[in-house]
Amino acid sequence: MPLEKSNLYRMPWSMNDNAIAWLEITDICNLRCEGCYRQHISGHKSLEEIKEEIRFFKRWRNPDNVSIAGGEPLLHPQIMDIVAFIAENRIKPIVLTNAVKLPEMVKELKKAGVAGFTIHIDSHQGRPQWNGKSEKDLNELRQEYADRVAAEGGMAVIFNSTVYPSTFHQIPDVVRWAQANVERVLGLVFITYRTAATDSTVAYDLGKQEVDLGKLSYVTEHFEEQFVTSPEVYQLIKDNFPEYDAGCYLGGTMRHDSYKWLAGALIGSNNKIFGSVGKQTMEVAQAGHHLFTGTYLAYLSCPKVGPYVFLMGFWDPAVRQAWRQWVRHVLKNPLRLFEPLYVQSIGIIQAPDIQPNGVADMCDSCPDMTVYDGKLINSCRMDEYRLFGGLLTVKEADQQQRVDA
Repeated sequence: MPLEKSNLYRMPWSMNDNAIAWLEITDICNLRCEGCYRQHISGHKSLEEIKEEIRFFKRWRNPDNVSIAGGEPLLHPQIMDIVAFIAENRIKPIVLTNAVKLPEMVKELKKAGVAGFTIHIDSHQGRPQWNGKSEKDLNELRQEYADRVAAEGGMAVIFNSTVYPSTFHQIPDVVRWAQANVERVLGLVFITYRTAATDSTVAYDLGKQEVDLGKLSYVTEHFEEQFVTSPEVYQLIKDNFPEYDAGCYLGGTMRHDSYKWLAGALIGSNNKIFGSVGKQTMEVAQAGHHLFTGTYLAYLSCPKVGPYVFLMGFWDPAVRQAWRQWVRHVLKNPLRLFEPLYVQSIGIIQAPDIQPNGVADMCDSCPDMTVYDGKLINSCRMDEYRLFGGLLTVKEADQQQRVDA
């Protein structure tokens, strides 16, 4: 069945009441991922500057968690102090990392109070010893990090990857691996690859002056003309894993039909996935969490939920269907009644899309807003602020010539 927004819960997040705050502590990195939107301009932020941004988030963002990003945040010399300060402010510190340095730091990060990790692994990162490997091959590396975090205990882990047209068909290999590790992998995130422009594109700043796009790291001379969309990623997963379904979304700022964030949550045990939660459960999770804690929910502390999740079946047809599958599973072997139950999310993000008028369709109520010059801005376009003072408008050269004519 094709995606319909009427069948999904529109997440209630807004600029001033959002589950996520995006904290950029450095733009230095030890990898060079294709499609990265950050480049080395200023290096590490000072601890005092970072603390001020955290206070800003707490006052103006009301987040459930702070996503500690970069660059590679584990390269910051005061990462432990940053994690501890976020935890002291009763916000979950989540480290977004390529995990190169994670094994040597995971114990200390746990002591500092980290709530979990989002680990970025894909085949276009240029990792030493992993060049030319497929996404299926990289499951070995994902397993290594999942086991390492699980061995310490008490921390969640999510794996994300950028989806390129050349790796689109490999998505099921990653989902299959994650399902086999449902007890330790809280979720997956697939981010569809986008590039802002090519060498035939012209761009203008807020003063309508032409600027040099070559200064931006996410401008490339070579790219595949047909980008992958979030509904296509959804359909590929659905075709290979019928028990999966999306339950919530965020739309775009310009297009009424875009799905910028699309997410579902599977219910399963170590032996079998039973189904997904529906929009009713998503709504109860968000509204209930806000009612009792004062914030919307972004990250669970762990994937284990137990059979009480099936109580939502009274209201949620998707959960009711999953419950039926679970009952059949248990009736075949009553000992399965004692198997732990877990949830595992699958999120899909469609990065900014440039529209014919040169303006990007962004994520409505963007969860990944960061602080720049005392304002909340879209983190994926911060380099436009740093280099040009604000968001750019882009046009293809032949389009501009037609306008001039």
